[in-house]
This record gives sequence, structure tokens and C-alpha cells, in this order.
Amino acid sequence: MKEQVRWLLTGTPPARIGFSPGPLTDLRKARHALGRAARSRPLRLCLLEHDTSTMFFAEPTAFWFNQRSRVAWAERNGPPEKADLVWVFTQDPLTPQVRAWLDGQLRRVRPGVRVLNPPHVHDAYHEPDCFPRLARAGVRVPRTDLGPADVGVTPVVYKAVGEQAARKELCLYDGPRPGFRAAVAHDSRGPDGRYRRYRAFVLGDLVLPEDVIVADHWNASLRHLVTVERNYAITEFERAQLRLLTATLGLDFACVDYLRDRDGPVFHDVNVYPTVVGAWQGDMPPGDRGRWHVFDNCERLGLPPPGGRPVWRQVDEVLLRLAADGGRPGRETRPGHPASRQPAATALRRSGRRSPTQPSR
Repeated sequence: MKEQVRWLLTGTPPARIGFSPGPLTDLRKARHALGRAARSRPLRLCLLEHDTSTMFFAEPTAFWFNQRSRVAWAERNGPPEKADLVWVFTQDPLTPQVRAWLDGQLRRVRPGVRVLNPPHVHDAYHEPDCFPRLARAGVRVPRTDLGPADVGVTPVVYKAVGEQAARKELCLYDGPRPGFRAAVAHDSRGPDGRYRRYRAFVLGDLVLPEDVIVADHWNASLRHLVTVERNYAITEFERAQLRLLTATLGLDFACVDYLRDRDGPVFHDVNVYPTVVGAWQGDMPPGDRGRWHVFDNCERLGLPPPGGRPVWRQVDEVLLRLAADGGRPGRETRPGHPASRQPAATALRRSGRRSPTQPSR
């Protein structure tokens, strides 16, 4: 809190201060609460995050949705029975304790309200058959059906199971290891000899290319960072593959990491609980303070947004589509509970009487 006060006292404009403890954030959150109470936007979004999550991404995510969206007021662990859209946004994989808590929260959701990334698909990436399932669907993923013929011959990456920022080791396959999964390694080096990891967000049918980590190590990550390339050009094949990946796993939202080898993209990591407040800010405007949502990156850096339109307006459109599609077969909703208010699709029709408000400042 003292740091935010110091920023304000030393002349940092409020518009250059992001999410951080202090009076400015408190004031903004109070305005958000008033907006939710007044129903001044057509959607109320509930982000469900259990208190055992170690990263606590839901609060800054809700904050930035409230700052930037024109159609939704968001709240971490708000009353599910009042929500028009519910998003399971908690650390994976789910423990029995967290699953029981989520089941209790979701029993309160009104019938017809869409639940994004519901528990029965939330941990799809952690299932042993995830990559084989994706491969059968036509997604380019590393091969995992390793056997005796691969021992001592096939380069693989061993990745620890169920860890955030999991440990990895590149070596020749030496057989199954307890607590690890092995997948065939792919060479992501470009003509400059650097390794690259590409990242994209998928929300509904919207695909947003985010950044490229350029590294001097096969495990292209912040630990081995050389630089970050923003706003990369995603191919139509990659876009189609990302949509196929999330559709196959039943996910409404995912942050997907992939490599490009000489044959094309290879999708190797699917995260339903990603860092949405930029982990690396080295190329951002030097006068900015606090934590900022990755959907703001193009505007902050003066880059053309993917799709040619402001990212948050594209996100708003997807939220409206997802909410209106709440009763679509195959999606988990809460049946059999008396509706305390009209379901999301009806709320959207009613909201046509007024235009969504401008984003908060």
C-alpha cells in the first residue's frame, strides 16, 4: 500500500498504475462493486478460485475485467446463484478437497447458466490419455506411446506430474519414471540458433496469440530468457489446431504453449490457470506500475491487436456468446434448481434496452 501511495505522491498518473495494494485500487474496486449492484452491464461473471490456490490469479483477473469490459462485472467467489456466467478459475489439478468445494458452489448455479471449464474437464491436460486423445483428433502433439524400442534411442522430455511450472529433463528415453511423464522431444531452434516457445490464449472460439519466449536453452522459459517477441503472426493452421485442441478436451478457456519445428507446430502444454498478469514486463512502458493483464499488452506497447480490433472488445463479444449459449448440450450447467432470476440468455435480451457502460477508469 505504501508503494502505491509513493507512486501517486511522486506524480505517477493513475492511468499508469495497474493492480496493486493501495487506495487507488480500493477506490476502483468500490466502483466495481457499485456497478455490480446496479447491474449496469448485462453479465455478472463469477470466478471460482479455491483458497488453497497458490497463485491467486482470480482477483487481478476480476479486477481487469471490471476495468476493461463493457459487458461484464466480475467477482472472485461471488454468489454463484447471482451469476450469468461462472468460470472455474482455480489451480490445477483439482484435489478432492477443491473438487468437493467446487461441486458445492456449482450446485448453487441457476439452471441454464454456462459454467466455463467445469470440474469434469478442468484437469483434462493432466489425464494420462491427454496427448493420445489429442493425436487421435488430429492435433500435433508430442508422441507419448514409448516402448522398449525407444530406450536409449529416442530423445524425450520427462515432465513432473501435477506440478505448477513442472520440472523437466531432456534425455534419451530410459523407461517409465514414477511421478513423471515422457514425451518425444522436438527441436524448436530457429535459423538464429535460439529456441522459441509460442503462447496463445483460447476463449470460446477466439484465439489470441500472446508472445514468443526466445531462449538460449531447449526449455524455452523465463529462466533461460533472451528476449520476448510480442504479437507474433499466427498461421491459420495453428489457429485451427488451437480450436481443435480445446474442443477435443472440452475446454472453454486455455492458455496453450507450443513449439514450431521444421514440420509445423507441436502443442505441448495446456494451462487452464495461467499467469494472466504479465510475468515478464521488461519491454513495457517504463512509467507503468503495478500488475497488468496480458490482454492490455498490445495497447500498452502500441502494437496492432490480433484480429485488427481492440482485444477487450473481442473478449466481450465472446463472453456474450458463451453466456447466451449456456444451455447448449454437452456443457455442464446446474439443473433442477429454482431460478432466483432469469437465466443468462434472457438477461442478455433484457439488456438490449440500454448500451453497456464504458470501461471504468
